[in-house]
Amino acid sequence: TPTHIISDAGHPEGCRLRDYGGFGDPASPKKALLIETGQHWEYGALAVARDYCMRFLLLCDAIDADQVPNGWLQPLPQQQMVIEVTAPVVASGPDFRFAGKYTGLEKFAEAGSLIGWDQGVPVHTPYANCVLVMPSLRQVRPGVTVVRFGREYQSA
Repeated sequence: TPTHIISDAGHPEGCRLRDYGGFGDPASPKKALLIETGQHWEYGALAVARDYCMRFLLLCDAIDADQVPNGWLQPLPQQQMVIEVTAPVVASGPDFRFAGKYTGLEKFAEAGSLIGWDQGVPVHTPYANCVLVMPSLRQVRPGVTVVRFGREYQSA
């Protein structure tokens, strides 16, 4: 069970697999779920993926608890936070720089906090308590999302 749940409508640079075949159509009865388990190359992503998949299958009554391999379920978090992505930050060119070494989920108390520069133009948080979601300069070029702004809500 994740500590953070990210709610996101999509990316401006292209569709994800869950956005095809009616899954991205609000009028369609089809449902899709995208589970992010961490950075794909990190070993810890495997444990997260196992935990999420087993919990999903258990909640759907697709398997019984005795069918879950030992060690696949991780401890539950004490609380969950839902982060709703409100806007992407899209690079206008190859010279996008962050103001710090952000890895994701950094929260900025003040609206207007400097997070970086796009072609030398300052980029600021749009509101107080803004959370950075998945900052990355790995593929920076015009039109690529380099980070998303998120608003945090405590889950019930």
